[in-house]
Amino acid sequence: MMKNWKRIFLLVLVLSLVIMMSIGCQKPVVEDDPENDPGKVEEPEKIVVTDVTGRELTFDQPATKVVGTHNPSLNAVVVLGGGDKYIVGFGNKEMSRHLYESVINDFDGLPQIGKGKNINLETVASTGANLAVIPERFKDQVEEYEGVGVTGIVALPNVESFDTVKNTMKILGKVLGEDARAANIVEFFDQKIADAKEISSKATEKQKVLFLGGSSPLSVAPSAMIQTELIEAAGGINAVEGIDAKGDFADVNIEEIIGWNPDVIWLPAYADYTVDELINDPAWASINAIKNKAVYNFPSILEPWDQPTAAVALGVSWATHSLHPELHSLDDLKKDADDFYNLVYGKTFTLEEMGLK
Repeated sequence: MMKNWKRIFLLVLVLSLVIMMSIGCQKPVVEDDPENDPGKVEEPEKIVVTDVTGRELTFDQPATKVVGTHNPSLNAVVVLGGGDKYIVGFGNKEMSRHLYESVINDFDGLPQIGKGKNINLETVASTGANLAVIPERFKDQVEEYEGVGVTGIVALPNVESFDTVKNTMKILGKVLGEDARAANIVEFFDQKIADAKEISSKATEKQKVLFLGGSSPLSVAPSAMIQTELIEAAGGINAVEGIDAKGDFADVNIEEIIGWNPDVIWLPAYADYTVDELINDPAWASINAIKNKAVYNFPSILEPWDQPTAAVALGVSWATHSLHPELHSLDDLKKDADDFYNLVYGKTFTLEEMGLK
């Protein structure tokens, strides 16, 4: 009988220990613990970005409907969206029309909200936009957009460079929830610039290049514009000297251009004048580029490759071909363009469509 009592006692003792250990391992119930409320949904992490003017902006969720009037700024949204994913209102619809008609469904049907600094706020409000993308030179537009309930973000600074293009992609990539896509495009951009610099480093001479503005042949790209970095990456030198201007082409006189005496002249595809008009203008006759007929339209008719957008990587590729055709062929340029447009829009364009043949 004594043995049975000992066994019973030991069994009770073991069971008691097991129960105590089980209770000790359980997580205490806390009334406010979200894990104890199966119906509670955690709020998504807020998006916090700093724009190029130093303003910190907070978004509860990625932006989905975007407007803007400045093509180089808005182009980053088109690129990140692979076309029309985010665009609900445009500025000057003639800029890059050939490209946008190909990658934006019903481009003609998109409302034109204004041009440059002039905005039709009633049209903006009608789009349902929740984000406006603005360059620094239009930064006063922030208040105008916010007056109709649209958050304005200044994404492109006045001083242009390859780094500012990449930073614009990163800022807007974060705001749109396209961080990974932005990183892929930036990586491609870096690689193409590095390729061009390596190719042009093999050249034996550096030519002086004058890059003219679209509205007048007496407007030039100064050092603060991305055209300067583009020229240098292709192994050339910006012929412009002593012009301190930011954010736009600078007006000069023919005497200054004669003094710079460029070896090569490039005018943009969107210029209001022609190569022949320059070559046949007696006032320009003493300039080396005119004498040698080294005056060219900078591509492309598809979209400008000289603006502070991701496509400036193709501008560098063309510039390298233009200055050093023996080192970078037209076939090399076509491959770069195919790689870029495949990455961004999942399609390619012919040489004729890009105005290269």
